[in-house]
Amino acid sequence: MSTFKGIIAEFPQIRIDYFRHQPEHKSPLACFLSHVHSDHLVGLESLRAPFVYCSAATRELLLRLEKYHYRMNFARGILESRTVTYDRSMRRLAKPLPLDTPTIIELSPGNTIRVTLLDANHCVGAVMFLIEGNGKAVLYTGDIRAETWWVNSIVQNPVILPYTCGSRRLDCIYLDTTFATKSSPYREFPSKADGIRELLEKVAKYPDDTIFYFHSWTFGYENVWIALSAFLNAHIHLDRYRYGIYKALSSLKTKQLRESGHDIREAPALCGYMNGNHFHPGCLTSDTNVRLHSCERGAGCPVVDHDTAAKVVHIMPIITRTGDAEIAEIGAGGGQGDLDQKDELETADVGDVGKLITLCAEKIEDQELLSKVLAVLQHSLNDKSGMIDLGQGLQKESESQQAQDNLPVQALVSVLSEQVTGHAEYRNETIRFPYSRHSSYSELCTLVDALKPKDVYPCTVDEDTWTPEVGMRSLFGSYCSADIFRHDAEMMDTYESRMEREARGKREADTQTTEDGGDAASPVTSKKAREVEQVLCPEQDELVEETVFVEETATPSCWPGRNPSNFSAFTEISEMQDKADIPEVPPQASTETNRIADSYSSDPVLAAPPATDCGHAPRSPARLPSCPGSYDSKKRSKNKFIAYNAAMGIGLSWSDLGGLVSTRKEPEQEELEL
Repeated sequence: MSTFKGIIAEFPQIRIDYFRHQPEHKSPLACFLSHVHSDHLVGLESLRAPFVYCSAATRELLLRLEKYHYRMNFARGILESRTVTYDRSMRRLAKPLPLDTPTIIELSPGNTIRVTLLDANHCVGAVMFLIEGNGKAVLYTGDIRAETWWVNSIVQNPVILPYTCGSRRLDCIYLDTTFATKSSPYREFPSKADGIRELLEKVAKYPDDTIFYFHSWTFGYENVWIALSAFLNAHIHLDRYRYGIYKALSSLKTKQLRESGHDIREAPALCGYMNGNHFHPGCLTSDTNVRLHSCERGAGCPVVDHDTAAKVVHIMPIITRTGDAEIAEIGAGGGQGDLDQKDELETADVGDVGKLITLCAEKIEDQELLSKVLAVLQHSLNDKSGMIDLGQGLQKESESQQAQDNLPVQALVSVLSEQVTGHAEYRNETIRFPYSRHSSYSELCTLVDALKPKDVYPCTVDEDTWTPEVGMRSLFGSYCSADIFRHDAEMMDTYESRMEREARGKREADTQTTEDGGDAASPVTSKKAREVEQVLCPEQDELVEETVFVEETATPSCWPGRNPSNFSAFTEISEMQDKADIPEVPPQASTETNRIADSYSSDPVLAAPPATDCGHAPRSPARLPSCPGSYDSKKRSKNKFIAYNAAMGIGLSWSDLGGLVSTRKEPEQEELEL
């Protein structure tokens, strides 16, 4: 999944694969789109200027993309006309460029760059951009599969040859780092050719009348279609939406392509071509009476959508294998749901998840299965996407019940159970074969070594888990011609801050465990915590008791003896606690101040107890808001709490708090600070 924000430091006047407005940057003078996977289209729907340069195939696909609910409603006859997402804006803005041809683009009067599109070996229309100008040169890869044969073809390309022979050096490669890690299983992948060879060997073992369904959930499996069709001498059925998209690639049907001379390499094999006066069809068809299908489920195919006898053999691509384990391909590297929509459960509403947990506890009798389902729901709340992948379980439930809407909640519980146990896979026979659309780590090293750029900038990064071990210097430093690594420098501040927070939390947890006699599993409710709360709000005695009650009972269902129905209350209270956290020591504080701050944070009343076996950390009542009301009132109570401790000489001194003034007499204050 691309996390690139579109900014090319060497050419700040352009944007690539990210089109949302960024106030900290000036508006671009030109935009570029590498391919049509959805994670590279962010903000494109609302773009009104400037031009967007791409390959001819990408433009034709882009102008025909439809959102799932629109195309499904059209297929079912609910909508009378199609709703095409990008047709209105991109028909004017999207400008196709030929591949392997240096093209001068004028950004403003007297300000030009030279751009060359290079095939990316990722999906139909996917390209890299070689951008040159003002003494700078960068390569933006987009998404790539850097197999050995492909790297050899890039090295021999006449346009990029100066950068591979050493007469010039790229200032930076903006690299697809989806699987850039030295660890197994992402270090080595089988080639696409090896994957297709394995697939054909498995398909050949079935009888001649076997029907196959290939799961092409996104763009990028066009070569597999061509290979299967040629091997079985059969056409591949696509639903009306997919067939229309790919049919548009044919220059026979597109006047603009015919006039511009832009050829689409995959078009003849997919869509057909003319030979003299005779038309030779490609491998794709809208006819459902064929052995091979790659249509979208729910679009009305009489063969795939009504396969109640489980006679269809399913073909599923994976990334690779490691031992007996298979690395799933679905969702990896972006593009999820671009062609084949999957059901997802949105879990952003904490209260609804709490109700679902309660329902699962009532309906699922197997305790081991229940614990796994609850773990999935808990993980979904921590996940940034806030989604649970349900595969196509709900689609099958709706088909079996002859109802598309208002499915009973029990059906959702059933699908969740199947997902956890692994029975949500198709009950049909399934063929799996390795076919990654992204590069392995070793393949990326081969590409970087061939070009020897001055720097490498990653396009796919998880900032929350980034460490120097996955930095560009560690991964590709030995293949670069300079030691710059701008992204590593950008991430180090974030990384060091995170390490400092984790170390401080560990010290607090260790101190809490020691002072509690090693009992880390039970929440702390100390007498001192009650006294502090009473000082802050002496008239709120009832609130203090209520706070302690919540701490002792409102805990996640995975804690021993807790009811799942209390889960949402615990999450909401945790969020309130986070807002009321005590501020950190100002950065200008002295070494002595830091020592005092450490002792302050390690106070058993203030420090959160260590995590339980399930990973949840119950918090001390002293960390809860002292009085109800708005966030401002909680903040004032927190300030009173800080002031009280400073006045009593507990923890920080007045000077450490920057702006607070002691009302004590000066001799007394000096004595306290000593």
